[in-house]
Amino acid sequence: MNQTIARFAAERVPVEFVHRYLSHSHVNMHQFPPIVRSKVERALRSTVTYDRFLTWEDDLFPSELLHIPNPPYCLFYRGDLEVLQQQTTALVGSRELNRISHRLVEHFRPLIEETVSVSGGALGIDGLVHELSLRHHRPTIAILGAGFSHFYPQVHRPLFEQISKHGLLLSEYTPETSVRKIQFLERNRLVSGLADQLVVIQARQKSGTMNTVAHALEQGKTVYAVPGSPLDPLAAGPNRLIEDGAIPLTTCDQILTRPRIGR
Repeated sequence: MNQTIARFAAERVPVEFVHRYLSHSHVNMHQFPPIVRSKVERALRSTVTYDRFLTWEDDLFPSELLHIPNPPYCLFYRGDLEVLQQQTTALVGSRELNRISHRLVEHFRPLIEETVSVSGGALGIDGLVHELSLRHHRPTIAILGAGFSHFYPQVHRPLFEQISKHGLLLSEYTPETSVRKIQFLERNRLVSGLADQLVVIQARQKSGTMNTVAHALEQGKTVYAVPGSPLDPLAAGPNRLIEDGAIPLTTCDQILTRPRIGR
């Protein structure tokens, strides 16, 4: 059954069909559009086998992701699944960096030392978060927007290989899935969904980071934003979030001293 679910993932079969497939002995295929039926038929004919993946059927599948809109039903991984049992903090931000970016990420090092960092493996803030975690011998989770045979960005290949040894790589895409822009937007809902809270360090007012925030709010997550100068374009996103009700974050204790909700 698990291989069948992985083959559904390879064909991008909608989650609604998989729900019905797993809960009913017979599924009326004519209830679904022709494109879905074609994907299902290809998946059921496939003989490809996959390794190192989790499905809804597995006890180690992160339960947080079962309750988000459009939940993933299959996750491919490289690394240590045990880190999923620890408290997590998503730390995200701009692909651009400026003169204070490194210092800002370093300022929030206690979050990295006391919780497991989650980010998207992108250039900029994401990469700094993952690098700082590894440098301080802390596990980190990178959720990728393509398959493991198509690491993106390519410059982060050494970083991803280190994360696979000392943390966890996750992707809802089969290893052979190539890079497509839409997949990184889809990936964002998993970054926020897996985390106990979301911290926006730097971002322009219109950016992929703000897309992650939208997912977090839809998922009912607590969103923190690091305030910055009104003259800094990379502070425009966090400052706007604070205006809209996000919690201004200036010290790690604001998160670390909060009562922890059990996983």
